[in-house]
Amino acid sequence: MTSVRRLGAAATVALTGAAVVAVMAVHVATAQPPMSGLLLAGFGSLVGLALVAAGVGLVWLDVSPEHALRVAGWNVLGVVVIGAALALLFAYQGAVASVPAAPVFSGTVVVAVSAVAHVLIGINDVRRIRATELARQRQKLDVLSRVVRHDLRTLAQLLYSYANRVEAAAAGDDDPEAVAAAVHEAGADLSSIHEQSKLVQDLVDGEAATRRVDLAALAGDVASDARDAHPDATVTVGVADGLAVEAGDYLRDALSELLENAVEHSSTSPDSQARQDAVEHSSTSPDSQAQQDAAEHHDGEASGVTVELSAARVAGGDRVAVSVSDDGSGIPAGERAVVTGETDVTQLDHASGLGLWVVRWVADAYGADLSFSSSEAGGTTVTLELPAAA
Repeated sequence: MTSVRRLGAAATVALTGAAVVAVMAVHVATAQPPMSGLLLAGFGSLVGLALVAAGVGLVWLDVSPEHALRVAGWNVLGVVVIGAALALLFAYQGAVASVPAAPVFSGTVVVAVSAVAHVLIGINDVRRIRATELARQRQKLDVLSRVVRHDLRTLAQLLYSYANRVEAAAAGDDDPEAVAAAVHEAGADLSSIHEQSKLVQDLVDGEAATRRVDLAALAGDVASDARDAHPDATVTVGVADGLAVEAGDYLRDALSELLENAVEHSSTSPDSQARQDAVEHSSTSPDSQAQQDAAEHHDGEASGVTVELSAARVAGGDRVAVSVSDDGSGIPAGERAVVTGETDVTQLDHASGLGLWVVRWVADAYGADLSFSSSEAGGTTVTLELPAAA
């Protein structure tokens, strides 16, 4: 069903054209102009009909209501600016000499040409915006494909290793509880990949509707979930009551990913990347020590990790900075560079998960800025700067 906003935008453009055609018809019928006037009226009518066609096109073309409104806005700008300029010109001429013959007729032709020119500018503007949106969607799908392929390949190798550990446990050469925990962890990782993939797909296909979000309540809920998932981690919240932003449901996902990422990076041992690289390049031998090391890497808990979720108004009051700080080893510079756009996506580090990408794309959806800095505790602070709610 066509939205009211799209119909309103289309009607604005079409009515502009209809008004132009009406002025041309009335002038020809009442003034009986010479051939030059008839030609000018014919030209004005064609321009008016072009505006009517553009308005009809906005109803049926594959453009969003927001883009249709943008085209209508350019149309109104063309009418108002040139119309005001002509009105001042005719007023001046009337004051110092005499107003030209048929000022409404001639002025309407000029305004119509301006309106068409501005509609064309609006259409080109929408095409540029749409091209940018398509490029972002392609980037999301490209990153999703790269990361998921890597993570699934790694998990497949780990599960192969776990299968051999199950055999060893059955023979009494391995701890059955440890093997079960490792398999459970792999299953949780698979579930996480599925949920993140679904979220990315939603960000690609849908529109992120905004509303007033109470940060204090949201931060409390997200922190509670993080404490339940990582009981050995210390998660604190520093958000004043009444602080709110213009965002939506995806903001919860972004903050959850930031807390999870902070715990993971804070609890990851220095040689974790080397272990993951070993899995990437190791053989499929069931006795591969690299696979055993990588399997055990996922079994540890986040011990002694401290993470703080805080928020405060930025100077000026129209933005709110929501930050997650940790006391760990920090996010690798290469991973930050790719997510922030400093490094091309084609150089995507194979160890980069979807978590930070989800945060980046949620930030884009809500008009937020994403930045990284060093925390006071020596770890990393990731900040989302969002529009403040009215």
